Amino acid sequence: MIDEKYLQMAITIRRTYLKLLANNQLYESKLQQIVAKFDDTIEKLELLKTEKNKPTETLNKLLAILSDIEEEGKRMEKIIDPINIEIEKLAKEEQVLYQKIVDDYPKLNTEQIVEIVQNRLINEGLS
Repeated sequence: MIDEKYLQMAITIRRTYLKLLANNQLYESKLQQIVAKFDDTIEKLELLKTEKNKPTETLNKLLAILSDIEEEGKRMEKIIDPINIEIEKLAKEEQVLYQKIVDDYPKLNTEQIVEIVQNRLINEGLS
């Protein structure tokens, strides 16, 4: 059997992952709002193509639109970057945990390790 401390580490990793998934709907709705703003920006660009403006006026409008695009891109990064960082962190923790288990239990093969950890996660209601 695998030591309880390793199983607790697996439980913590899984709980954190499930929290990320639960928050995914919130992030998705925020990203959909940003995409809607990008759609509005496309419409502004299409309208700008058809308008008969002075070159400087067209340039100023274009610069304002590009500024809006940049701002929305930054908003999107603020949402996505922390998620990616947390997922990468969890992946590293999982790899470290797996290696510790392999080192401490060399007689167990990968399938056995996975089965033991999965069974514990199921017992914890974290499958």
